[in-house]
Amino acid sequence: MNLKARISGLFKRQIEAGGGGWRWQGAPMLAAPQASTLAARGPAKARASALSVNNPIAARAVEAWCASLVGRGWQAQSQHPDRSTARDLNAAFEALIGPYLPMIARAVVRDGEAYIRLHPRVDGFQISVLPADQIDPSLSRDLGNGARIVSGIEFDADDNVTAYHVLRDAPGAPFAAYGETLRISASEILHVFDPLFPGQARGISWLSPVLLKLQDFDGASDALLMNLRTQSLFSAFITDPEGGNAGFDGETGEGGEVNLALEPGATRILPPGADVKFAQPGSGLSDQVAFLKQQLHEIATGLGLTYAQLSGDLSQTSYSSSRVGILEHRRRAEMLQRQLIEGQLLRPLWRAWINHRALLGEIPSNSFSDHHAVRFVRPGWETIDPLKEINAEIAAIDAGLKSRAEVIAARGRDVAEVDEERAAHPAITDEGKPA
Repeated sequence: MNLKARISGLFKRQIEAGGGGWRWQGAPMLAAPQASTLAARGPAKARASALSVNNPIAARAVEAWCASLVGRGWQAQSQHPDRSTARDLNAAFEALIGPYLPMIARAVVRDGEAYIRLHPRVDGFQISVLPADQIDPSLSRDLGNGARIVSGIEFDADDNVTAYHVLRDAPGAPFAAYGETLRISASEILHVFDPLFPGQARGISWLSPVLLKLQDFDGASDALLMNLRTQSLFSAFITDPEGGNAGFDGETGEGGEVNLALEPGATRILPPGADVKFAQPGSGLSDQVAFLKQQLHEIATGLGLTYAQLSGDLSQTSYSSSRVGILEHRRRAEMLQRQLIEGQLLRPLWRAWINHRALLGEIPSNSFSDHHAVRFVRPGWETIDPLKEINAEIAAIDAGLKSRAEVIAARGRDVAEVDEERAAHPAITDEGKPA
């Protein structure tokens, strides 16, 4: 090998992902993910919204993720030392946010983001959920000195969100007035979304990876349905080279009718050369169904759901396979619960709510920190095999690998609340006496 060949080999790309050649022709590239997500956000949101109300698979995907994120609801557990005060705080906060949680979760999944506006007033603390497009997506400009507005969100020179530019009315709302936006401080709006890339300003629909497949799947499913409807039409084609009636009764001609009925058990003799062929529009139907099922598997993978969760088809699941799939989904759901629901919504909302009550004089200044302290218990998961799982948890507690509080919290309960209920309603022994 000469020197030139050796040198050229050093500069040749050895990693296929960065190489060239005809195999990479037409492959998509995402050179600027921040700009690409902003450009795709609007169309993806509109398409996801349409599919979520028209396509049963898309609708189930949104509801499945909503159930995973919200479930039976989140519990607030104030750490205030006075249990009576803690109960009052928990009940008031859950009443404030509880009705909005499903709406917020659906917006995060369907639209990719949710905006919650805080309304601290003298007569009380209220919240409202804003449509994503009400945060003006068309407003982007440089404010100087490093400050800027990106798709309706204002940043300072240190990349901190300082304000949101909100349209007075949601686009498309009845009697909507379009004009100047309102500049609302970032302290009055909570922005809940799952950023995919560093520096991403706005969220993109969770259905984005499979929107095109969902559209094609919907069309293929409709085509298969039309095929089945056509298959139910019984039709036959008669070939008679002699031009006669091919053995059927009657005479052709003006006003003449030919009896082409085929009664059960009837036997007809056809003349030489005559033939009857029946249409078979449903041929290959099993292959089409298998292909659609495979497409549904890919859609479920792109959505982070199991095939059974998305389709409701449990015919090919077993306890082991179902458990493995559900545990994998729960790991991702718990991550998003902590990051989105608790981290971006519940904790900042609790702090703003407590601060507002302190300004109104409802909270003594000497117990401010006690009111701020709070824990949130996510909704518990249903057991797949209750007997096996409960025995495993008892063994883990006995071995010192888990605490009662951890096990009870995983079921969406508060250990103090459970102990109080047990004290109020003691167990009954076999002799009929309290344990």
